[in-house]
Amino acid sequence: MTAVSAAQRTAQTSFAAVAASDPTLRQGAKGASVTQLQNLLRNKGYNIAADGDFGPKTTAAVKSFQSSRGLTADGIVGPKTWAALRGGVVSNPGTPAGGKQVTAYTNGRPSTITVVPVGNGQYMRADAARNFKAMQAAAAKAGVNLSATSGFRTMEQQRVLYQKYLNGTGNLAAKPGYSNHQNGISMDVGGIGSYSSKAFNWMKNNAAKYGFQNDVRGEYWHWTFKG
Repeated sequence: MTAVSAAQRTAQTSFAAVAASDPTLRQGAKGASVTQLQNLLRNKGYNIAADGDFGPKTTAAVKSFQSSRGLTADGIVGPKTWAALRGGVVSNPGTPAGGKQVTAYTNGRPSTITVVPVGNGQYMRADAARNFKAMQAAAAKAGVNLSATSGFRTMEQQRVLYQKYLNGTGNLAAKPGYSNHQNGISMDVGGIGSYSSKAFNWMKNNAAKYGFQNDVRGEYWHWTFKG
């Protein structure tokens, strides 16, 4: 066992021990555990106050986070949600500067999140952006040049793309309010080119280490941050 793997195992054990003592929280709860929850959500890019009061805004943030991680979006913070909030990926560099607040959508429901730039004028939710940049840097070291081509989308941008899809003049696009691009967690990645490319093979073998999955059939360029 290497020193690095030993450290990782220690960290995982610590996370498990802390998560085991976390209380189940829901709307109406108050106190230090709620403040801790809110700070974890803020670290994930959600624009909520860390005031120790589990109100409607915290509930909306929890539901959005749960949905983005494939959890039941019930707004109740139990062991799985705590674990997802505390969980990490391979690398966690600093959040890129230049963030801004936007209205995001998850399954048609709006919420306010912070998105930050990842290059080429594109933005992603803060946690997704950190890991996209880390993945991009690792790929570059392997001789694979990845670029950001379409990240966070506003409602109007998604409407335009969806209409083009309906008209037969554009690629497959989700109904407005239901695209992961509108939650800041999906990126159309440039530089991949095809399923048989060196870049796609690198992504297939490494993207999951940074929390990303190729989750749309037929779109080798579309990668979503699952955490």
